[in-house]
Amino acid sequence: MSVFVPVELLQPARSGGRGGRETGDVSYLLVNPPVTDPTTPYHSIPYLVGAAREAGHTAYACVDANLDAFEYLARPEVFGAAIEAARKLRAEVESGPVPPTRRQEIRYRLALAAEGLTETSARDAVAVFKDPELFYHPPTYAQAVAVMTRWWDLISLGMPPGTLDGFSMRPKATVNLCSTADLSDPEAVAAVAAPFDGYLTEEFCARLRERPWSVVGLSVNYTSQLPVALRMARLIRETLPGTVIVFGGTEVGDVVKYTEDREAMWRVFQDADLVVPGEGEAPFVGILDALRDGTGFDRIGGVMTRGRPDPRITYGSVATLAGPAYDVWDWDRYWSPEPVVLYSPTRGCYWNKCTFCDYGLNTDRPTSPSRERPVEAVLEDLRNITRFGRTVYFAVDAMSPRYLRTLAAALAESPTEVRWAAELRLERTFPKRGVGELLASSGCVAVSFGYESGTQRILGLIDKGVGIAHVPGVLAELARNGIAAQMMGFTGFPTETTEEALATYDFLRDHEELWTTAGIGVFSLTPGSIVAKDPSRFGIELLPPSPSDDIRRYVPWREAGTDDVCWPEATDPRIPHEQIAGVRRFSFDRPFVGGIDSAHSLLYYARHGRGLLPGTPPNEPPRVRLVEEPVLTVPFAGIEGLTGVDDVMSEVGRRTRGNEETTAGAYRAWFSAPGGAESGSCDVLLLAHGDLVQLPPGVDFTQDTPLTRALRAMVASQARV
Repeated sequence: MSVFVPVELLQPARSGGRGGRETGDVSYLLVNPPVTDPTTPYHSIPYLVGAAREAGHTAYACVDANLDAFEYLARPEVFGAAIEAARKLRAEVESGPVPPTRRQEIRYRLALAAEGLTETSARDAVAVFKDPELFYHPPTYAQAVAVMTRWWDLISLGMPPGTLDGFSMRPKATVNLCSTADLSDPEAVAAVAAPFDGYLTEEFCARLRERPWSVVGLSVNYTSQLPVALRMARLIRETLPGTVIVFGGTEVGDVVKYTEDREAMWRVFQDADLVVPGEGEAPFVGILDALRDGTGFDRIGGVMTRGRPDPRITYGSVATLAGPAYDVWDWDRYWSPEPVVLYSPTRGCYWNKCTFCDYGLNTDRPTSPSRERPVEAVLEDLRNITRFGRTVYFAVDAMSPRYLRTLAAALAESPTEVRWAAELRLERTFPKRGVGELLASSGCVAVSFGYESGTQRILGLIDKGVGIAHVPGVLAELARNGIAAQMMGFTGFPTETTEEALATYDFLRDHEELWTTAGIGVFSLTPGSIVAKDPSRFGIELLPPSPSDDIRRYVPWREAGTDDVCWPEATDPRIPHEQIAGVRRFSFDRPFVGGIDSAHSLLYYARHGRGLLPGTPPNEPPRVRLVEEPVLTVPFAGIEGLTGVDDVMSEVGRRTRGNEETTAGAYRAWFSAPGGAESGSCDVLLLAHGDLVQLPPGVDFTQDTPLTRALRAMVASQARV
């Protein structure tokens, strides 16, 4: 395991902290837990270290346990063992009774992903992502992504079915991350974290024992990190009983915000001493100061203790904040050919009116108040950032047009060259003020816009402050200046008609020459939004959540006078499949090329412009082949009859909508029931990215002939559709 330890940790304590305070010997370890994106690190830990350094706390180390864990799993001996375990599972199911149980069928389908891989496939795929030439060769890049998608299936074999979703987790599957009962159950948490046990017990625990850390902080910014972070906290408590364990990050804030029962919340964080649900710099320095000075924690703003369960949330000044310490990470280890650095020149949203928005711990507005860092300080931060990388993503909610223009003008004149992207708010004045040319001259390569809906009535209900008629002009301004537009919207807002939902897709089709990537989701109502606080204004009635979901990440609702209950859905059934497929121009999603704001997409924009991909000749082969597409004979009449993850999620949805129990133990009987397999035999083509296609009898797809190549291409295209 590679852990970055700053030079300061090896030197004697010295004076010189902010305000002339003496440097203490409070040693702290900050941890980024799995599961999240390994292509670039989140920026929370550099901000915490920057603030702590300025306050005189210099005895520290940082562990990107997410990156460490995936590197551990990619080792040939570990990855090879996973392949062999999958083959053993297949053999056991094939030699058993027909039909197998649903659980066996799900695991059998996942285990097929091992075929066509070797023990070095994961390691070699990571090498492609880091290679400055192969990364930019789409056919070779696609091979590396294919290995990742197969790898996720193999990792899923060690977890409760349906839990893993790429480098993420589903908030609600057969372990319910919306349930304090599941998250406070050590067995359920351990089941989710099981694929990472080797890394955790061998390497992470060894790291813990290297020093008697005064504080270990777990930075949990995504729901997918929470279960493994809870498992890590248990190991920290067992290994270092006297250490102060702190949980912080945006996901921690969500659990605090959406869990009304404080006792239940503390059962989730049962191994924690302190919880920091809001912005962390000042509270974290307060914790370190309290340990140094021997004072208590109850008076520290923004810190929750069992004796003071309700934190006093404050919003710190961005203007006076210490610069983030990006030297805490070894940037060469991340899965990109060069670093992409996340940085926040502003915090909060200057508009702060959108009725669907619900972000942070604020109670009076959709998100936190807007705060801006002086442009001179931003330029200094960016000069420091370019020591590590030249591509920057401005991780902001929305910066004001005035600040955007001032910053862009300063960047255009600065000798510090960066390529950058950000999510901005659609402003109709962009074309009139030549903002596209200014952004391009400042190094902007891509902009993300939440245009939300293609219908003005819905935009009015959202209080977006945007006229849909002005959007094409804004996009054209960017396109003229070579800047990619990434479009984000959703359907399903209260009272939206089918025609209005279709208009959101029609808008993209009608202006397809002006944008590069798009993502259209389905509206999910969260309890802190303006819609949820004033439902009658939007013509809806709020309904009780599923009885298991006491972390209220969403609220079910129905339009007044109807019986149709709206729950979070992956897709909108009113939208034809062809419409959905029409906005997916690229094969991949986050964190890969084609994903909105992904590190890989930003690097492709910087290299190839707003078109994203180079003009690779059709059917050009990969320069490195990492995965094969074997034909497998399975002892069942058809592969489609076998229970799959989609069936699991359908059962989760059915139980949720029926107000049935949806905690981990509720699915035992369903999993133990017979599956849908029938006796027989069929041939299945395993495509590169893991899709399974049952082959017609009578054609030998194992032969490499023009006919079989054409047939393979045909079935592959049908699978993608």
